[in-house]
Amino acid sequence: MREIDPLVLEYQHDKHRPRESEALHTLQKIASLVKPIMRRRDWKVGTLCEFYPNQRNLLGLNVNGGQKICLRLRYPSDERQFLPLEQVVDTMLHELCHIVHGPHNQQFNSLWNQLRDEHQELVLRGYTGEGFLSAGNRVGGRKMPIEEARRQARAAAEQRRVLSAGSGQRLGGGAVLRGADMRRAIADAAQRRIDVTKGCASGAENSAELAEEASRNGFRTKAEEDDANEQAIMQVYIDLIEEEERERYGPSYVPPSHTNPAGPRSTLPPPPIPEATRPTTVPPQPSEPVDLSADDSLYERPWTCTVCTLENPSNFLCCDACASERPRPTSSRTTSEPASPSPGGTESRHKNKRPLSQSPAQHSFRNRTRAVESLATLEQSASKRPLGWVCDSCGAFMETEWWTCSGCGRMKQTS
Repeated sequence: MREIDPLVLEYQHDKHRPRESEALHTLQKIASLVKPIMRRRDWKVGTLCEFYPNQRNLLGLNVNGGQKICLRLRYPSDERQFLPLEQVVDTMLHELCHIVHGPHNQQFNSLWNQLRDEHQELVLRGYTGEGFLSAGNRVGGRKMPIEEARRQARAAAEQRRVLSAGSGQRLGGGAVLRGADMRRAIADAAQRRIDVTKGCASGAENSAELAEEASRNGFRTKAEEDDANEQAIMQVYIDLIEEEERERYGPSYVPPSHTNPAGPRSTLPPPPIPEATRPTTVPPQPSEPVDLSADDSLYERPWTCTVCTLENPSNFLCCDACASERPRPTSSRTTSEPASPSPGGTESRHKNKRPLSQSPAQHSFRNRTRAVESLATLEQSASKRPLGWVCDSCGAFMETEWWTCSGCGRMKQTS
């Protein structure tokens, strides 16, 4: 049983360049690696073509939404040497995204990430192309029931997944070796992504000329029809990918399709709100009760420290002697009393206080003098305890906390 509607119709390689048979095999290999991804979305490619443009950084080209996809297979400095297969596959995934999206915008990158993740799952599960149960075990050419092909493919994929668990293999290279610099590996992957994007000629002004040049130098080869067993094996790997994605995304999982190629990545985050249009948020105010009887004019008067009783100027927020914080002034008036002081009220209470000079320098000098006097008074009033005592018997000096002499054992006479 043959596949009636193949995904890639024909291949076109440059027959005039060295190792031309390997170029055709590389194109066929790349197509077989991405066919499960294409089948999930009903994508088709008319011609998968090799091109070797003079512009050294160009890597891929998509013409008319998949009518022709051109890939660079060889190094620009040496046409006899082929690029790593994984790098060309990554370019192929990039060009497949142009079937749906033209510009390299957020939707394009979301779809590209989804395709790369699916390819990675295929590689980790042992998928190496059409008709392969595992690496090196091809079933094409022998008759096998479809159900048996599916069973063997699933068993081989699960075995490969267990063996390769934790290998760290990613698209664009082999496994990350032990002791390798992870920052360098991440930087190389990011640079590879930038190179593929810059090397894409899709939508360029000379894209038609590049496609015409590739067709002029190419040799066409019609794609072989796929066997039914190969299609069944391909479906097994598609089912395994969907199982993996369902576990990852949970109930919100949406499988990729022709109308929704990005699948679970189709729901994009909302774009950031511009700074000018953002609503202004008012910070929450503390829910402390407001003292309606407080008099703000009290903060403009000198205040007395509650710790050392030093009188400080009104502009001091802490005590000049002991650095204690200025207490909140209290007012004895009620809410019914006027805010302005009465002639015989507050002024009369401050009449007997020592007046302060109007000069700030004199304020600071007098306050510091008062602080020294206050500390001296505290020291004089404190009890003076002697440092020690002298033994009457042997004359040894002992500290105050010792009651007996350490030399002769005699007890001190006074306590």
